[in-house]
This record gives sequence, structure tokens and C-alpha cells, in this order.
Amino acid sequence: MRALILALTLVACSGGHDSRPSTAPEPSRVPIALTYLGVAGWQLDAGPTTILVDPYFSRPDLDGPLVPDPAAIAAHAPKRADAIVVGHSHVDHVLDAPAVAAATGAQLIGSESTARLARASGLPDSKIVAVHGHEQIAGDGWSVQVVPSLHSKIGDEHLGGEIAAQPQLPMRFADYAEGGTFAYLVEVAGRRVLFLGTANFIEAEVTGLRPDIAVIATGLREKVDDYTCRLMRALGQPPLVYTNHFDDWQAPPVDEPADDDLQAFVAEVKRCAPATRVVIPRHFERMEVP
Repeated sequence: MRALILALTLVACSGGHDSRPSTAPEPSRVPIALTYLGVAGWQLDAGPTTILVDPYFSRPDLDGPLVPDPAAIAAHAPKRADAIVVGHSHVDHVLDAPAVAAATGAQLIGSESTARLARASGLPDSKIVAVHGHEQIAGDGWSVQVVPSLHSKIGDEHLGGEIAAQPQLPMRFADYAEGGTFAYLVEVAGRRVLFLGTANFIEAEVTGLRPDIAVIATGLREKVDDYTCRLMRALGQPPLVYTNHFDDWQAPPVDEPADDDLQAFVAEVKRCAPATRVVIPRHFERMEVP
């Protein structure tokens, strides 16, 4: 297990990011792979490095106490991972994360609500990193920048709040409070990959990030003014975009033809960023990026 070096770097709150070229040596650029795990879940592989984002395999009956499904996790989680980042602590983002961290040896990174759930699940403190935004977390050949963000506009009753300080497991659906929302910029193998796990953002926080690849949530984006074009402009029209959080998060993962909403998103990107390529992923299909 490679040890993590945690460096907390505050970024100016007045907006934007310094996009000037770094004087540090450029990391070696080797092929990477992205795998869509369903809902807002992703696996990023780059040589020996594996980063997971919001892994959620269990998809339980939401009417009862909610527990991870060991069989689903065993079927789809990698054998090992370096880190798991969690965008917020709603059940479809965080339920499986502690169990996946335990199974893979990964460090679990997320809000204080996510950290509370991880501790209650038995994950040791040495494997938990609670973040508040603007942290830079570095490992062996990779780094994660924590980007303050906003949840999609699903209604005030589902937004805000935190998971209880000492949660009693298993919890029910309503107990999984948002706990704050983050996006994550992962730098590995000479790539900058932005994961936006819910369809909203803080423009000042993403302006100037300049990812090579942007993984962008699409569901309910119509509730955010000019979502797609503003985001494309702020990110500098990334060369490659993957759609995210577009499947039915309450049902088993099924690949279906792109619906009208996904097709509309592709058209929006084409209009706002003509050079950007958009990929609609299939569940559990490994996608190589040269």
C-alpha cells in the first residue's frame, strides 16, 4: 500500500484558478482507461493507479434499512484501489464507498458526513480523509484537487444537512443527508480529469481548471441557467466529455439507447464547444483513452 502525502493548499476564494503552465516536470503520458460504474460511479485506471469515484453497486430497496450488497461489490469493484472520492453523502453516492474502501485498501476521501459514515462502517481513521474544499491530496503518481460545488436542484427537502455525528447503521434513505457537495480534479499520467457528479457547479471554482477530460452529470441540468454552455466556457472547452449520472439510479444498471435528454445534451455541447467530443458510456465497459 503506497502511503499518501496530504498537502492542503488553499486556492483564492475570489474565483478562478491559475492556469499558467507548471514549472514542475510533466508526468509521463501513458494510456488511461475509464469505466462507467453506473449512477455517478467511475473507475479511472492509469498504469498501477486506480481511482474510484462514487462507487455504488448495491442499488437496494429504498423503502427499508439500507445495507451494501457484498455480492454486487465483489462482482464489480476492482481488487485494489488507491483512493475513492465521494461527491456528496446521498445514498446513491456513498452507501457502498466504505465497504469498497475496505475491500480494495483505498483511502476514502469525502465530506465530514462521508467520514462519519465510514467510521460507523468500521473503516479505520487512517483510511479516511475528511475534506472541506480546496484541498490538494497527493499520492504516488497522482493527485486529487477538491473543488467546492453544488448539488443539482432536486428540491430543498433533499439538500443540505449532514449525516448524524454518530450514525447508527443501517440507516434509512432519509438519513443520508447531502453533507456538502464536491467535484474532483484528478491528475494522473499527464491527464487532468474532472468528475462532476451532480448537475450543478460554482462557476468561479471551475473556471480555469482546463481538464483534458470532463465527466459531466446531465440529469436536471435544465434547472440551472445555461448549464452546458457556461460549463464548457468555464472549463475551456475540454477535448473530451463523458456523460454522467443519467441512468435510473433506483433500478439495476441497464444500457438503453440515448434518450431525448442525452441527445439534447450532446447537441448543446456541439453548439457551445464544436471541437469537443461527447461519449455516452455503457455500464462496466472499459474505455481506453490514448
